[in-house]
Formats: sequence, C-alpha cells, structure tokens
Amino acid sequence: MSTSLAENPWADVDAVSKALPYGTAVDLKQIIISLNTECGTHMLRSGRKQELVDRLRDQFATWKRTNNVASWKRAKGLIDAIRLPTTSFTPMPPPVATPQPQSRSAPYPAAAPNPASIPLPPSRGPSTYNAPFSSNYNQGPRFKASPFFVVHEAVSTVLDCPESFSATDRRECTLHFQINDNQMAKLHSPGAGYQLRLFCTSSKFYSPGSFNNVECPIEFPQTCEVYVNNVQLKTSLLKGIKKRPGTAPPPKFDTVNARNSVRMIYINGGQGNLEYKKYYLVAQLVKSVSVSALVDQLMKTRFISAPEIRRQMVSSMSNDEDIIAGSLKMSLKCPLSFMRISTPCRSSKCTHSQCFDATSWYSMMEQTTTWLCPVCENVLDWKELIIDGFFAEILKMTPDSVDDVILEADGEWSTADQKYSSAKVAAGIAGPVEYDYIDSDGD
Repeated sequence: MSTSLAENPWADVDAVSKALPYGTAVDLKQIIISLNTECGTHMLRSGRKQELVDRLRDQFATWKRTNNVASWKRAKGLIDAIRLPTTSFTPMPPPVATPQPQSRSAPYPAAAPNPASIPLPPSRGPSTYNAPFSSNYNQGPRFKASPFFVVHEAVSTVLDCPESFSATDRRECTLHFQINDNQMAKLHSPGAGYQLRLFCTSSKFYSPGSFNNVECPIEFPQTCEVYVNNVQLKTSLLKGIKKRPGTAPPPKFDTVNARNSVRMIYINGGQGNLEYKKYYLVAQLVKSVSVSALVDQLMKTRFISAPEIRRQMVSSMSNDEDIIAGSLKMSLKCPLSFMRISTPCRSSKCTHSQCFDATSWYSMMEQTTTWLCPVCENVLDWKELIIDGFFAEILKMTPDSVDDVILEADGEWSTADQKYSSAKVAAGIAGPVEYDYIDSDGD
C-alpha cells in the first residue's frame, strides 16, 4: 500500500524540486521572497535562474533532513499559490512528442521569426468551436481578485478553446451569450459602475471539474485576435508583460447587445519550447471601483499614524542586529510620476520608509497589473497597502519646493539646510498635523 501524503508530508518534495526549473526567474524570486518572509529563511534572490533553483532545493533538503514539517507545509502552500507549471505534479508534454495537425497542404512556413507580427493563417474547420446561446452556467474558473472590480456574476458559459500545436495551426472559437433585462439595466444605470469584461485563463492554471481552488490569472494566447460583436479588440489590451500571466486586466466590452458574440482566433506562436495549453473564455458582469474611490478607502481604513510609524522604526532598529543606524536621503517625489507625493503609500510588509503616491500606483496597476512596489520592486499584496502618517507629516511640514529630507534611523528628520525638521515640530514651532482619517493601527 502506498504511503499517503497525510502519513508522509515529504512525499511530494522531490516533485516540487523537479518543478522549479519550469518556473520563470520572476517566479523563483517571488518564491524566495515569500519563504524569507513567511518561513524565516535568508536566501539571496539575486543570481542566475539555476542558482535560484539550487538555493531552493538546498533549503527543501535541509527541512527534510531536520524533519521541519511545519516550514515545509507553509512553503508548499506558498509555492502552490505561485502556481508553477508542474506543481500539480503532472509531467509536461515532451518537446519531441509534438502532435501533428491533420494532413493538409500548408502554404505557410513551419515557423516564423516573430509570430506575434505575422497575420494569422486560415482556420481549419475542425478547429472551430461554438458555444450555443444559454443561460445555464456551470461553475468556472475562479479568477484572482482585483481592487478595480468585484465580479457580480457570469453571463456566459465557459468556452473550452483547444490547444494549438504550431504557428500554422490556427484555431478559432466563438462564444455566444445573451444579456437579460436585469443585467442590461445594471449596465445602463448611470454611476452604478457595472461593466462587462472578458476573462480568459489557460489549462496551466485551470482544469474543468478539478477541486483545485487556485485563483487563476488572466492569460490570453500569446498570438491572438479577439472580436467582440465583430469589432476587434486592441491587441495591447490582451498582452500584459510577455510570458507573465496576470499582468493584463480583463478587457471591457465597449458595446453590449442583448445577444453578443466573442470570437477568438489564435495560434501557438511562442518561441523556444512551446507549451500546449487550452484556454477558457467567459464573460462576466463586474462592478468597477475607481482609482479615486480606492485611494479614499485606503485613507479611511488603512491610515497609520506618525507616532506608530516612529515606534515601528525604533523597534526595528532595536530588534534587528543587522540594521546599522544611520541617516539616508528620502525623496518626497513619487518614483512613478516624479511629482511630489500627495498620498504617501507603501506596503506594510516593505521594510523601507520611502513611499510612493497612491493615486499614481493605482493608476499604473489599472493598466498593467504587475503589483510591483516601485521602490524595492518586490511583488506586493494590494490588500496590505497603508497610508504612512509619518511621511504625510513630513509633507505637511515642508513646502512644495522641498524635494527630499534627511531621515535618521530613529525617525528624526530634517531638510539639508535644517530649515524644516522634526525637532521644530516637537518644539511647537510648526503646528501639529490634523487628519480626518480613521486610524487602523489596531487592525
């Protein structure tokens, strides 16, 4: 009888180790960052991809050797959230086992130097699939949450789009769906913020009928054309960052009719080792949230006062022997807009005091959802953003002509000419800062 995972917590450690090379360098760095944060490891996240793989494998081996089950289980959950191509422990199709398309004459070359720039070849009949008009919607993929919208309901079935096996194996799928009167009323209600958006993910993240409850990123085929009610969507709306699923938001429908169609034409036009993936299309009704509303909500619910920030700085300096007390120059300009910050924001998990402007960050993430901190370039969780009252105090106590201040490790600050400083604020020379925000220190 085989040993179950519950009986042997190390049963899948080898499979996870073997899966690491299939992830991107960005995936591996994110795993290392997560393990350093959640599991107390101290791995470097710089270096070549193989070096990252080796560090992770060595850490897994150390945990197994010392029987540190708790750390391994926590790490396994974090790695599952990253969703490497083989973390489901199913082997990738070998490159030599490329399925052959149906026999036919092929007026197109077998490969193209830049598939993304060539016109799509003619479609084969068997590659075209149509979903009938229907109102019976099965449970489909669960997509990653976004601050910019909340999914209200699916308005179509989930369309299963088959694999394309080469740059000349064009596939075409059509999704038909209807909008009922209630849904149409929501979409046409002034100021309600309802939108119709097109969601797509791949079999790398979703499998119909699976009990895996992983949140799926948005991923369209690398080379595709999408037509909504016979109007082509801009390709830039579907792409995001190359080979990084989840870096483009689901595109909006510009026009919505009672009866709608979405047609997607695509080929497997990637360079290097091709991945054979199915895609899953679904139209969903969402309620959008504006950038200004997000910033307002952040100020009301995630404001951390200046005294609390100072206490955190002093505590970090006292508790971490690796921190060397000293001064540093802190910019009052946003690293994204290069304008003076209006609403100082950062992640509560980031260790730096430098902030960015909340409006600028949300505006950028609304277009390209990388979720990167513009200061340390780590991936952050938008649910962990805070408004830094300490930084806001500095902005309040300095004129717009001041671009930066000298910050001490204990929270004291001053301009280079000493004209403005925390000492003057403490002495009552400058008035206290007043905020109408709700202090969430106790959250």
